[in-house]
Amino acid sequence: MPYDVSKMTGKWKMSSTSDNFMQILEKMGVTKEEFEGYKSAEYNMDMKMEGDTMLAKFTIFGKTIENTRKLGVEGEDVDINGKKKWVTFSWEGDSLVSVHHDYDGKGLQVRIVRTMPDDNTFHEVF
Repeated sequence: MPYDVSKMTGKWKMSSTSDNFMQILEKMGVTKEEFEGYKSAEYNMDMKMEGDTMLAKFTIFGKTIENTRKLGVEGEDVDINGKKKWVTFSWEGDSLVSVHHDYDGKGLQVRIVRTMPDDNTFHEVF
């Protein structure tokens, strides 16, 4: 059963990463300086589901971004840098999965699997 998306609402900080996380982010166009900023930043998120539509509002670095995503349908999304991307969100078992078929405009495919093993932990696997 999928987790309750509204449990993602709150303040979040990055607590740990894998050894190769920076290399993954570099392929996605994130600089080392940006990564350092993300590691120390606090993310305020407001998430909810209305039927098969996910409403996401998050604030980071003084910017607030809102996205509306219909599950299973590719749609435009704005990332934390304000860049527009095309992405499809769907449930796969207990995981919320997003797939960017052309993340960087050069054909880079990015798949992110999100899980919540408990109410205080949010995992993203690239």
